[in-house]
Amino acid sequence: MDGLGDLWMWLPFVAALRKQYPEEPFYLLVNSLWAEVAEQTNLFARVIPIQAERFRRSVTYRRRAIQELRQRMPPVERIWQSTYSRRIVVEDLLSYAVPARERIAWSRDAAVPEPYWLGNWLDARIYTTLYHSPLPSLTHEWIRYKWWLQQLGLDSLDFGIYYRLREKLRYPSPTPFIAAVVGAGGRARIPPLSLFQTLLQRLKRRMGMPVRLLGTLSDRKFAAALKDSDDVEDYTGRLSLIEAIKSVASASLVISPETGLGHIACTLGIPTLVIAGGGHWGRFIPYPPEGAFPLKVITHEMACFGCGWMCKYQLSRNHPYPCIAQLSPEETANQAVEWAEKMLHSKTQSA
Repeated sequence: MDGLGDLWMWLPFVAALRKQYPEEPFYLLVNSLWAEVAEQTNLFARVIPIQAERFRRSVTYRRRAIQELRQRMPPVERIWQSTYSRRIVVEDLLSYAVPARERIAWSRDAAVPEPYWLGNWLDARIYTTLYHSPLPSLTHEWIRYKWWLQQLGLDSLDFGIYYRLREKLRYPSPTPFIAAVVGAGGRARIPPLSLFQTLLQRLKRRMGMPVRLLGTLSDRKFAAALKDSDDVEDYTGRLSLIEAIKSVASASLVISPETGLGHIACTLGIPTLVIAGGGHWGRFIPYPPEGAFPLKVITHEMACFGCGWMCKYQLSRNHPYPCIAQLSPEETANQAVEWAEKMLHSKTQSA
């Protein structure tokens, strides 16, 4: 029910579960924004979209969605509630609403801004099996999922899901190109314009490749400021989510803030440079050894990393977080060019 990146990084976990129960159909309740992505995985007998934000805010929609679920869902043997940062009125309510013989969940994220005592009280009444994890809140998602699988007697995550999806989503491009993702879940996670301009100018000059700008309609103003020549193409607001994923999957290099498309590009094997802040540092990036993917993370490390994006220095959410804003454009571009040349050279040698 949460973000695209959360869904994508969860896939190796559910793919491992799927292997354990090959004969049982899996039904996925998913944020409707990412339902089409979930369909592409071929992991589920049925994908059931829920308008997550509307479900959280509208009592009328919530009542109707629950009624439809109860009417249309086949008999359910087991519910896996595998969202760590789950919310009472969304994930927990959905788990309670669907009749099932067994409901399984893991201890919740204490950083979610809801009464922790209430969450624990509800856990004891909603779930038949509750696993209490000893791992800290900022443990990387893959390490947490691996621990969960071990409690179920399973070996490890199935990272092969990413390679299977790459074969499905990647298309041969007649001309190598750089994909630049210019949007993120919050405006404060987007690097300053001057940094992005310097980075793209240096990379397209050194790599000799055109640039495609990817994002939503709301990113068009930012993208327009980056389109400084004919070899920069603006695709913001022109592609569906699946088309944007296919675009990053077919690029030679991807530059992105810390957002879903950046995680997707990297796990599909595309060298990906991420300009990141420290809000969830350690939980999503950098990647642990379990994920040997071509990722370069550039950030301005600060003592307050792990703040959950509750920045004590930030006066406006319309400006980049200090851990992003304080990055030097020249130094960032130097690091990026050096890493990109090394990665592309190594891919050429392998080919």
